[in-house]
Amino acid sequence: MGKRHLVLPAIGLASLLAGMLAGGISAGASQGPRTYLIGVDAAGPTGHNFEYVDYFPRGQVQPNDPPAVVGNGSVLDFRYNLASLDGLHTATLLPSGETPGQAWAQQPLITGDEPESSPPPNVVFNQSVLFQSPANCGDAANPCVYTGAAEVNSGAMPAFTPSADFFVKISLNTSTPTTVHYVCLIHPGMEANLKVVPGTGSSPAAFASNSASQWAADTAAAFAAESQADSSAVTPNGDGTNTVTMTAGTATQFVEVAEMLPWNVAVHRGDTVKWVTLTQKDPHTVSFPDLQENFSPPDPIQPVCEGATGDTAATGPPPDFGCGADPVELAVDLFPQGPTQISSSTTMASSGVIATFGGLPDRYSFSFPNPGTFSYQCRIHDHMNGIITVAP
Repeated sequence: MGKRHLVLPAIGLASLLAGMLAGGISAGASQGPRTYLIGVDAAGPTGHNFEYVDYFPRGQVQPNDPPAVVGNGSVLDFRYNLASLDGLHTATLLPSGETPGQAWAQQPLITGDEPESSPPPNVVFNQSVLFQSPANCGDAANPCVYTGAAEVNSGAMPAFTPSADFFVKISLNTSTPTTVHYVCLIHPGMEANLKVVPGTGSSPAAFASNSASQWAADTAAAFAAESQADSSAVTPNGDGTNTVTMTAGTATQFVEVAEMLPWNVAVHRGDTVKWVTLTQKDPHTVSFPDLQENFSPPDPIQPVCEGATGDTAATGPPPDFGCGADPVELAVDLFPQGPTQISSSTTMASSGVIATFGGLPDRYSFSFPNPGTFSYQCRIHDHMNGIITVAP
């Protein structure tokens, strides 16, 4: 899932691939165990909001994928790509014997809050997903150690982590090749694996080369999905108005296309617009107006402070949101808010969360009784926005 987005610097694809290659070569040439760079998400093409629900390289998730082979004792540098506009992921190494499916089932992103004397919301983000475990490790000088006995979780990168890099040292008590699985606990279906062998494993440069090929294939598929969804359909309502159906996000196996398609839709006064999501791993909202990065009371994700007598509103910025010694929770409101008619450019309304999973609705409609230009966005992915232009 995305987040209340923090403003992050952007870098180009060329910088991404050059960084992967250069970082891998220098690490491999140094003394001591090799360090392997594993990209978490990636930089999308300019002008497109592609969220790569993928690791680079991902190992053999598909039969034709090249394996990612590292030597026992190697260090993994999981690096979140800050050019991903709206991504939020974990790099979670699973204990030996646990499958990705079991991990997603045992640690859902959304959980019920404990009973409280104060009113709801009583649905929150799972703290064990969002925050690093174990703590007090994970930088280059002090990587977390993975032995296979317990999970190692980066926490939600980059919003809930101290940096864009999370370092893990592989230290298995085995002399035979072993497959290590790791997943994103925020996006079920986002997974990768490593083959850990005695000796040195692949070169870090091979990791970079495989990552570049993987990015190209992921991106080509995302362009195809985007093109297929970039149109609207008009259905007469029988009263002189129409319903215009469009797409609120589409996806491939490895990329969530976080875009309103088409971006600008022209309708007539009185028409209804229906948004249908084709997402696979991301939820979205359709929320008026487009507030960019600014906080909004109808936001589906709200930080709250967990107190002895119930939740209270958070009043500060991350990471503690002004809660001090009280634990921070991210409360989730899944339901629509505000009117279903967008009558002015300042009308505040939201579809609630729509998705193709979790029992959530996959569509929502608003009508437009007045002419004008109406901006809107997904309040989970701030850079996913659009315009409805209503003619008289």
